[in-house]
Amino acid sequence: MNRALVCVCLFFFLHLSAAQAQINTDSIGSTTSSSAGRIHYRELAEKLRQSDSTLQRSDFLALYYGSIYQPAYQIDLIDSLEVRIKDHNLLQEFIQAYELADTLLAFHPVSITAYFEKSFSCYALKRTDEESINKQKYSLFIKCVLSSGDGSSEAPFVVVSYNDAIEVLKYLQVKYKTLEEQENHQIVATLNKKRQGSDQLYFRLPVPRP
Repeated sequence: MNRALVCVCLFFFLHLSAAQAQINTDSIGSTTSSSAGRIHYRELAEKLRQSDSTLQRSDFLALYYGSIYQPAYQIDLIDSLEVRIKDHNLLQEFIQAYELADTLLAFHPVSITAYFEKSFSCYALKRTDEESINKQKYSLFIKCVLSSGDGSSEAPFVVVSYNDAIEVLKYLQVKYKTLEEQENHQIVATLNKKRQGSDQLYFRLPVPRP
């Protein structure tokens, strides 16, 4: 299964720039919020859990951006669990971090933090195969975000949580002074030094339909 997911990763990475403008999070939200859409979402989540090689780029985008339209999306609980997973790893409580990551991914299968932290705990526990596949899933969902914009105010990266903005900044190895969530569902990172001519990087939180 590792090899199959690697192939999906490579295909996904090679097509990011060409497909950037085609992402429509509103459309994804409208299709995944219906009853049929939620059934389809659960089917995609199960394929993701099994590292099914038939998953397409559109499926990963539907999983990531469709997550906020699912009944299980409880951002306060998700944020809390992500912090606890990080704390367990910091305390070298790797089994607890691993198990709590699984708990979170069972109902929120697109947690970028959970995949990163689980891969770290797998490394510590010498579970090499699991470490690799969790790293790959982490990278895939990071790439979902990076394909949604360029981080400018006109085309912000679209994330499903504040914590995901932090993970993207870490992935890009961008150091920042502040990261502020604003009233217009935007998150703005003020950088230590300019990146592509700007000292700010922009993220946007998609707003679920009523």
